[in-house]
Amino acid sequence: MRLTGGIFVPFVIALLLSFVFAPVVSFLVNRKVPRFLAIAFVLLIFLAFGFLIVLIVYSSFQSLLREFPKYQERMTELIRALILRFDLPSDIYGQLEISRTIGNALLSVSGNFMSFASGFIVVLVFLLFLLMEKPYVRRKIQLAVKDETTRTLSRVLVHINSQIGRYVAVKLFVSLLTAVTVYVSFSLIGVDFPFIWSVLTFLFNFIPSIGSIAITIIASIFAIVQFVPDWNLVLVTFACIGGAEFIIGNVLDPKMLGDRLNLSPVVILLSLLGWGFLWGVAGLFLAVPLTVAMKIVFENTPGMEPFGILMGTGNYRGPRRARRRQEKEKTT
Repeated sequence: MRLTGGIFVPFVIALLLSFVFAPVVSFLVNRKVPRFLAIAFVLLIFLAFGFLIVLIVYSSFQSLLREFPKYQERMTELIRALILRFDLPSDIYGQLEISRTIGNALLSVSGNFMSFASGFIVVLVFLLFLLMEKPYVRRKIQLAVKDETTRTLSRVLVHINSQIGRYVAVKLFVSLLTAVTVYVSFSLIGVDFPFIWSVLTFLFNFIPSIGSIAITIIASIFAIVQFVPDWNLVLVTFACIGGAEFIIGNVLDPKMLGDRLNLSPVVILLSLLGWGFLWGVAGLFLAVPLTVAMKIVFENTPGMEPFGILMGTGNYRGPRRARRRQEKEKTT
């Protein structure tokens, strides 16, 4: 999987996006729009939106590269002041090579936009065929396997579709809301490149727990470099992004998502490490949906239920118990 990540990562991303776009396609089909035209319309909107975002981010990164020497000079002054204040070794700044590391990272990101664009096209192609294939999946399963296995697979697919579809939709909404909040607040404060910070906030929000903390720390360090000695603006910047991440991530997100995923925090951490090792940064974003799919398969596979229970938070309701409850509710 690690060696073939270039193939599987675009496919998994397209598969997750299909959970979001499939209801829109179904809605248009129910309104007498031909299925191919409905899919083409949805993909064109997605392509136009993605192209616009990439164009704005690319131009913002080019502006950041042009302004980088100014921020590098400011960072050097701040680190030298800290060295004098705490009586640190004078050559520590040269040993850390912070400016060179940040500059190389920015150049790498800017240079990888073409590879990102090609990957985006691959995702789009996969998404096209997945949306066209979706109406025939259940029928093919029924023809391919026995009756009992068919019922099990259908149940697994329904659970995966509902839970992962809900997770991706809620995460998209919550991340977009956080990104808009950061963009508006940073624009009012005067933080440079607010659009880049909003895009980074949107992306980092897909990494559970770690992502929100990381983007808050990075944005706060940037605010220190830009605004010091005006600490009031630094504190306001930290309060805006930290408050948005805390309120939206810890109040709105759990309220909308509920306990549907039922994943243990330890399992989430291990999944981040495992999928991050396999697929790098992309694995961090895909870790939770893939782990949820594995957990659902375990819960619905005879003999594998204990693994699904151990991956949960302890509030486990097995498939049989859930079906009994649903039948009781229908009878009532």
